Amino acid sequence: MTRAVLFLGILLGAAMAAPQQASLRGRIRDAEGKPIAGARVGAIDQETAALREALTDSDGRFDVAGLGSGRRYRLVVSKFGYESVARPDVSAGASDLDIALTRRPGAAHAPENAKSAPRAVEPVPASQAPTFKVAVDLVLTTVSVRDAAGNPVPNLTAANFALFEDGKPVPIVHFQEESSPASIVLLIDTSSSMEGTPLQEARRAAQEFLGQTAAANEIALLAFNERVTTVAPFGERTAVRPALDGLRASGGTALYDALARAIEGTRAARHRRRAIVVLTDGKDEDSSTRYAALERLIQSSDVVVFSIGEYVESDRKLFATGSKFYKEPQVEANLNPVWVLRSVAQVSGGEAFFPRSGEPLMPLFSRIARELNHQYVLGFTPQAPSGTPSFHTIEVRIQGSGLPGTPVIRSRKGYRSSGSE
Repeated sequence: MTRAVLFLGILLGAAMAAPQQASLRGRIRDAEGKPIAGARVGAIDQETAALREALTDSDGRFDVAGLGSGRRYRLVVSKFGYESVARPDVSAGASDLDIALTRRPGAAHAPENAKSAPRAVEPVPASQAPTFKVAVDLVLTTVSVRDAAGNPVPNLTAANFALFEDGKPVPIVHFQEESSPASIVLLIDTSSSMEGTPLQEARRAAQEFLGQTAAANEIALLAFNERVTTVAPFGERTAVRPALDGLRASGGTALYDALARAIEGTRAARHRRRAIVVLTDGKDEDSSTRYAALERLIQSSDVVVFSIGEYVESDRKLFATGSKFYKEPQVEANLNPVWVLRSVAQVSGGEAFFPRSGEPLMPLFSRIARELNHQYVLGFTPQAPSGTPSFHTIEVRIQGSGLPGTPVIRSRKGYRSSGSE
C-alpha cells in the first residue's frame, strides 16, 4: 500500500513538472458548409514564430496539438483552389473553431490534379497526416556566389561549399544546383502614393522580371495597401501578366503584414528554393504584425527576400541615414523603412535596393531575376541542442573553386530553432 501511494506520488509529481500543452481544434468548410479535407492548418506562435501544422481529415476536422498553454497564435489555413485565411491572436486551447474558405475566382470547376493548375503541397492521406514536429529537422539556406567582377558563379558542386552552424562545421546533406526551379512571390505596394507613374513603372519592371526569370519557376503575385490581396496564386507567368495590368492604387501601407502573408504563402509552394521580391514606396503604417515578430518569422523560414524601396526625395533625405529609427522616440512607429528593408534582406540572404525617385526599376528587377537563376540550396541537420527557441548562426564558405580573387557569398545569417515549449 505504501509503495502504491509512493508510486502515485511520483507520477503526480512528474505530471505537474511536465510543461502544460494545449491544442487548437475545429473544422474547415466551404461557403456551402461542406467539409474540406486536406486543408493545411498552421499555428504560428506570435511570440517565437514557431510553427505547428496539421491537415484536415475527411470531415474537415483538424487538431493542431503540442501548443504552449496560455500562448497566442496566428492561425493560417490554406488549400489549393481556395483563398487562404489567417486569424491572429487565437488562444491555445481553443476548440470548435469554424473557418470557412472561399473558392478563388475561376477555381470552382478546376480539377486539382490538372497538370496546368498551380500545385500546392504533395497530397497526404488524412490517415497519414499527424501534426508536424516543431523541431527543425533540416535547415536550408539559399546561397548566391559572385566572382570579384560581380558575375554569378555557375557549375559549383556540394564539394565547393563548407557550412558552419554557430561556428562549427556541419555536413551538407542536401544540395541543389543553381539551375533548380524556384517559387517566387512578387509583392507590390499598391497604396495611394503609388498612383500614376510609380505603379506604371512597377508594372513594366515586373513584366520584365517575368520575361527573364527561368521558365521552370512558379510565380505568385500579391498586392498590398492596408490589406493584403493574393492577386494570382502560384502558377505560370501567363496568369501573372494580366494580373499585373489590373493593379490599382489606393489606401495605406501594411508592409509587415504583407511580408508575413507572403512568407506564409510559400509554405504551399512546389519548390524548395523560395524568394520574395517586394517593392514599396512608403513606411509601414497599418500592420497588425510587429516588426520583431516578422523578423522571427523570416529567421524561421528559408525564404530569401529582395527588397526595393523607392522614396520621394524628401523621404530619401529623412530615411537615408540608415539608422534604425528615423526620429525620436525610438518606438515601433518610428522604425526607419530603409533600415527595415535592408534588414529583412540581409537576415534572409537577399539584397536591398534604393533607387532614386523616377529612376527606372527594370534594371533592378532584371538583376534580381538573373541572380535567382543562379543560386544554390544547401541543407544540413542542425546540431544545436533543442530547448528554448533561439537563434543560431549560419556561415557558408567556398573551397576549391579555383576562382581568382575573393568570391562574394550571400546567404541567410542564421535560423531560429523552435525548441520545445
